[in-house]
Amino acid sequence: MNRKDRRAAEKKMGKDNSQKLTDKIFQFENLPEECSACLKPFDKKSKKMAATWNVVAAADAVRLYCPECWSTARRVVEEYKTSKTIED
Repeated sequence: MNRKDRRAAEKKMGKDNSQKLTDKIFQFENLPEECSACLKPFDKKSKKMAATWNVVAAADAVRLYCPECWSTARRVVEEYKTSKTIED
């Protein structure tokens, strides 16, 4: 992100939000080389992998998930939500 882009982003989003975005972008330098769940290798040069894999950038760490692990996690969350609504 160059100076011109950074200033435009700050003007559009406000300085606090722009700083948060910048922090998230710098976290991607710490992107793992494998899935955080199943340890399947991730090729950083592959456009297909970049488009299909999911990244979760938390305050303390960056986690990377392959499509299979991501769909499994989403299914588990949906099942949990439906079981909670049935119980209530």
